[in-house]
Amino acid sequence: MILKVYRKFPWWSWILPLTVVAAGLSSLFLVQDASNAILESADGTFEEVVLDPLAPGYESYVLSTPTHLVAIEGESGLASVVLVSLFSDDRGGSALVFPVELIISGERSVGEVFAGSSESDFLSDFGSYLGIGFDTFSILNEDFLEYYFSVAGPLTVLSDDPLRKYVDGEAITVYEAGQIVLTANEVSNYLSWVNQGESPYNRWLRTKNFWNAWLESLTDTEIAIFNEMEDQGELTRIMKGLSIGELFMPDLNIFEGKDSEGYLEIDIVSLKSVIFEIVPFPIAPFEGGRAEVKLIDGVGGVDLVNRFVPSLVASGAEIKLVGNALEFGVRESNVTYYDVAFSEFADNFAIALGGATVEFEPLSESAVDITVLIGLSSID
Repeated sequence: MILKVYRKFPWWSWILPLTVVAAGLSSLFLVQDASNAILESADGTFEEVVLDPLAPGYESYVLSTPTHLVAIEGESGLASVVLVSLFSDDRGGSALVFPVELIISGERSVGEVFAGSSESDFLSDFGSYLGIGFDTFSILNEDFLEYYFSVAGPLTVLSDDPLRKYVDGEAITVYEAGQIVLTANEVSNYLSWVNQGESPYNRWLRTKNFWNAWLESLTDTEIAIFNEMEDQGELTRIMKGLSIGELFMPDLNIFEGKDSEGYLEIDIVSLKSVIFEIVPFPIAPFEGGRAEVKLIDGVGGVDLVNRFVPSLVASGAEIKLVGNALEFGVRESNVTYYDVAFSEFADNFAIALGGATVEFEPLSESAVDITVLIGLSSID
């Protein structure tokens, strides 16, 4: 099979039409129209519909940022892995290219985890490292690349270094440094290429240049190629979104490990900053990996998305609903959790707010794991 796609969309994302509730993190902030039935409290009871987003009692569902993980597999194993997310209305997005030599689990690299794990375990391990889950996952192999570029045509990429192979001890230059035109049967080999004694950092830069060239070259003609293949639906959506809007490819603070020759490491703080910039509303990498949260404005007129979502997400929140309290003027912020398994998340959210009361209210069934109520104590 040329292309594999694994779907993991939350059911609530697809129920009703969506409207934009906020922008400001240069990514997706979509919510479900409150003119439909909405949840009034954590236990899922329904109340009178409130249409005004500034009025007490208004609540809306939040749609998670669309994320897609793409892996390219060569003859010798994983050649490349890229996290793609889309902006609002599927117009433009971000592509974050990771080196396969990046250490993510103990002393194992991305490539080694991929080679030694099932696909579900790989997604869980890599997602846990990044702090997010993936809506879908695609594995592209050599057959896919050869077919795609045989139809799309050659791809011109930039190589900072000449690529050489050795025959009987003699170095033979296969590709000079500079602009390289790759034909369909050369792409897979190019992505897997390792010069003798080459730093994995150089290989990562070469892979980044490849993805930049590929994604910048996308047109309606190229997008149509995905429609010809089985199970291509979500990858087609992602590629189409990148082709019709701005493409953002952030840098990563990657360096060669002092005690891990042949491997790369990354500043985890800067990595999480980049991740939550391009995926402001993430899903959990595994069940219980994030706490599902209802975020409520108890003051009135508070910019919940830009002021509180980033710190809560960084502390482990998966924002499911945003809205207003039934009455404004709440003095003290409050974090209420409904299952003891989420007590640590609740404590972390209170810290993220700069202080809040934490309460446990046991419920056998709940629409969310935690309700965060913003009071004046978090505004002053």
